[in-house]
This record gives sequence, C-alpha cells and structure tokens, in this order.
Amino acid sequence: MDKDVRQVILENSRNELRSLGLTHFQYQDGDYMGMALALASLFPIFLVVMEATIVLSRREIAGILLLIGQLGNEGLNIVLKTMIRQDRPNVHLGDGYGMPSSHSQFMTFFLAYTVVYLETRVSNNNVHKRAVQAGAVMLTLLVMTSRVYLGYHSALQVFAGGLVGAVSGSIWLWFVERTIYTNRAIDVVLDWSICRWLLIRDSRTVPDIALAEYRLSRHGANSFKSE
Repeated sequence: MDKDVRQVILENSRNELRSLGLTHFQYQDGDYMGMALALASLFPIFLVVMEATIVLSRREIAGILLLIGQLGNEGLNIVLKTMIRQDRPNVHLGDGYGMPSSHSQFMTFFLAYTVVYLETRVSNNNVHKRAVQAGAVMLTLLVMTSRVYLGYHSALQVFAGGLVGAVSGSIWLWFVERTIYTNRAIDVVLDWSICRWLLIRDSRTVPDIALAEYRLSRHGANSFKSE
C-alpha cells in the first residue's frame, strides 16, 4: 500500500466520525418496509421547510404563529429530554436521550394545531379540508410507527412524545386564538413598519382563502382578456 494512502487512513482513524442524526436513519438491508419508514421519518424536516416556505411566500401571520409554536415545541422537547434523561432502547441509534420522542411530539403538535385550526377557521366542509386533515393524521401515524419499527424509540417514548405534542399544540392554538387575536394584539403587530414593509397580512376573516384567491385570479384573468 502506498505510504501516503496509509498515512491518510491512519489520520482518519484517529478522528471520531459522526453522522448528522437529523437525516441519518438506519434500517436492515433488504427491509423495504424499513426503508419506507426511514423515509417517513424525514417528514418533520419536510414540514419545517414547508412551513418556512409558506411564511416567506404567503406572508400570513397564521403561518408565522404556527412556525413559532412549532419551534417552541421543539425547545420544550429538548428541556424534557434533559430533565428525564431516559436512554433510547438502542443507544447506538440516534443522538441524545429518547424520552419523549421529538419526532412524535413534532408531528402531533402539527396534527392538533392543523386539524383544529382548519375545523374552526375554514367554514366550508369541503373535500380539500378533509383531505388535509386526513393526510395530517396519516403522516403522523407513519412517523410514530417508524420510530418504534426502526428501534430509535420505545413505544412508551413515542406515546409520551405524541401526548406532549398534542397537548402543547392545542394549548398554543388556544393561546393564539383566545389571547393574541382576542386582545387585538395582532392588529398592533401588523401595524408595525416592518410588518407593513414585509406585507405581513391576516386573512382569517376570509372563510376559504384558497377559493377566494382562485376566484380573484379568474376574475383578473377574464378582465385582462376583455381589454
């Protein structure tokens, strides 16, 4: 073996290599179910990207509040793990402690907030609303199942994470609806110069924003054609 190659191998062996646990999930070779569930474990990352994209593109205060609550929920998970200090069932899998499961807590926060928000804010009982709610339930169940199947958490850790996430999501939505909106604090915030400059808006009074924007775009297109 070449001397330079041996030197490189020796130097690498002296350095402890770590993987990015955020996206690194292991499953048994040839286990296609495990591979599918490992992909499902990435859903929380996709959701954060989606929420951030919605905030940047839509400028809706509702999306901003959801993202703030989601990040606060992650902070709560870190605090709980530090306090409880319960190891994962397989200590070689994942980083840090396992109680409660952060993936489960993340997903049930999103589920509780989204389902209740749509139920109370979107008046139309249409297929789109039910599809989003059903999709949120399915994604949550897939992620929770994946954590146990892949051995990253025990069933109890997943259940605890799911319970904490659902409770914190419900409390955050209640706080937003009963405190921030009720006291008209949102109106004050939206009147800030930075919010006006960023075009931050509040479309809660529109019963179905998707339908309203669709009709507006159709009306604009027809007006443009008629000119």
